[in-house]
Amino acid sequence: MYTRKVQKTGGSTYFVTLPKRWAEGVGIATGSEIHLVPNDSGALLLVPDSVSKSNHCTIVLQEWEFDRLQREVIARYIAGFDVISVRGERIRPEQRRMVREIAQRLVGLEIFEETQQLVVLHSLVNIKDFPVHKTVDRVFEITKAMLADAVDAFCEHDHELARDVIERDRDVDRLVLLVARQFSLLLRDLMTEEDCALSRPQFLYCHEVADQLERVADHAVKISEAALALNSPVAESSSSELKTRFKESNRVLSLAVRSFIEQDTDLANQVLEMRGQEGQLFEITRRLASEKRSDAASSISIALDSLLRIAEYGFNIAENALDAPVSSSFRPTEK
Repeated sequence: MYTRKVQKTGGSTYFVTLPKRWAEGVGIATGSEIHLVPNDSGALLLVPDSVSKSNHCTIVLQEWEFDRLQREVIARYIAGFDVISVRGERIRPEQRRMVREIAQRLVGLEIFEETQQLVVLHSLVNIKDFPVHKTVDRVFEITKAMLADAVDAFCEHDHELARDVIERDRDVDRLVLLVARQFSLLLRDLMTEEDCALSRPQFLYCHEVADQLERVADHAVKISEAALALNSPVAESSSSELKTRFKESNRVLSLAVRSFIEQDTDLANQVLEMRGQEGQLFEITRRLASEKRSDAASSISIALDSLLRIAEYGFNIAENALDAPVSSSFRPTEK
């Protein structure tokens, strides 16, 4: 941390000197331009041009399986790197195909250069092109449809629909990873606040809501996998009970997301007042699990547990709907 005294020149202009070691380290010289970005907290960020020009990284390729390589690329994608180079002594065709498939799973990541020793990925995502509120809204629409179809697939013993739900989970993952990347960029570079028209605290709540919705989508997948484990349809009584519980959890989730998007704190409080009612699901699970077929009992238990957790994620989103307006209203005290 550097400390400087504010000085005055010309009778009206305030100025401070820059630390020499820092300036030389980021390439600032006489005549260089730096950007001054004010923040809601009262801080002022100094951003030299060199910061945005050095946003690249290199992955040294090893004998990794697909999942390991995917984790390496995604970590750098989320970190906000614009250029990700994958380098090896000789990149085999199957490794090249893995890099290509990983790039297709991430929004805006494209291959720009390929040689025997190098694959260069560029992120073409502009934060202005993907407003986070619209992204969250899109994640919710996909997730809501996945959940409804998962319950239908379970109750109607529709394996084809269940597989379709599982495949759609990738669409949710792509968008949630995009939100995570945008948040990382916002933490690193306050200049992006102007591009996305949101402060870091406001974006944090959007990121948390997207994360909660991703978990809902994961449970839609679990319900679908439980449906695939069934050898025959469940009893009508179990199917009816599942549909009833789905309606209740879906109502909590839908109202919670609406309260967040519309910044309706009264609605968020109404949602949170529903908490506690879901406790009856435990008793229902025990009752329905008494079916003689063990595969049905296990699948029903998984489906009901997922519906219970989905309601909890809805309550978490409602909490965010309450907290976000308070955070956005914070301003430094003026003297």
